[in-house]
Amino acid sequence: MSKDCHAVSKRSRSKTASLRILLTTSSSQLSFIVFNDRYRIIAKLGYGAYSTVWLAWDERANEYASLKVSVRIDSNNAEASPVLNEINMLQRLKQFADKDHPGLDFTRLARDIFETESLASRHHCIAYKPQGNSVRTLQEVFPNAMIPKTLVKSLIHRLFFSVNWLHATCGVAHTDISPQNVLMEIDDDTSLQDIEDQESQDPSLPTTSTIYGAMPIVVYKSRPTMLTLSGHPILTDYGQMRLVEGCVNQDWWMSDLYRAPEVLLHLPWGFPADIWSIGVMTLELLEGKNLFDPIDHVHGQYVLPLALAQYIGYLGLPPMNIIQNSPLFSTYFDAQGNWVSELPVPEASLEDFVTTIPPGEEKDQFLRFIRKILTWDPEVRATSNQIILDEWLMRPF
Repeated sequence: MSKDCHAVSKRSRSKTASLRILLTTSSSQLSFIVFNDRYRIIAKLGYGAYSTVWLAWDERANEYASLKVSVRIDSNNAEASPVLNEINMLQRLKQFADKDHPGLDFTRLARDIFETESLASRHHCIAYKPQGNSVRTLQEVFPNAMIPKTLVKSLIHRLFFSVNWLHATCGVAHTDISPQNVLMEIDDDTSLQDIEDQESQDPSLPTTSTIYGAMPIVVYKSRPTMLTLSGHPILTDYGQMRLVEGCVNQDWWMSDLYRAPEVLLHLPWGFPADIWSIGVMTLELLEGKNLFDPIDHVHGQYVLPLALAQYIGYLGLPPMNIIQNSPLFSTYFDAQGNWVSELPVPEASLEDFVTTIPPGEEKDQFLRFIRKILTWDPEVRATSNQIILDEWLMRPF
């Protein structure tokens, strides 16, 4: 559908619909649903743990928008809500969005934030510029989930610019950097227009379910955007973002497979935790598998001593000045800092883990790059500002 058609829609359609209609109607005519007297719903793009995401037409700005609609927030635990945390952090990031920094090109910011009502409660909504699929989805395109080195280098290099802006300018740490939370930028509106055409020609047929007891809701199928290989990553999802500037964070945090060792050891953590996550993700994208797997897959539980043993396998024993300050010291280490847990330390090395770069000068450069990032001591871990000019990242393709 052309943009002229959107103008016709604006004149001819009512703009009084709300989330109440989206949750309860059995009609498949999504285009009659308008949020905040502005965003006309086109199609469902997907969903996550705390929200659904919709493609919409912004009738005020005359452009496409991606509308993230949150689930109901538990009023008894509102302070811990990732939804409210994301909104608070987006509002903080907006304060620094006028700064001239290249990281802004690779960081997703909100265009609009508002609330709307349903039969269940009030829901928070965030309007973004639409983006493509996640890097996790991109992995599924390549054999064994191994993304070509040239594309990995492009993604990671740009991601460090985003993190540099978050750290140096905004004073926050993302804390949940993973392939799922990095989107591929859409170059133009072609794929969005395709989704709109699909919805117009073959409207989504809703199915009815229940929520919060007997309350009926309508569920629509998702129409994901077209996969692009632009090489331009967009860091997103700030539900776990934390303020670091002027704060002391020492709680259990981060996702299991990307958890920095200072968090593992219950020590204070901050900006370097994000750098660690990017390092682990770099290896995952290149090799198609995680460096660490500290999960009891029978019971689906994270095993802390297993994680420590695996970290030691790749990094060696942690320095005494690090583990002596950890409350886990006497549990897993002796007075000399030796590992005393019953779980064995696996025989492992980064040299053996990296197979996609053949032995030679480039592999040596890459191993130096990754060892600047995967360190026990966050104080000696490379900062985003330092790593941006690393020899491997700057190496000609």
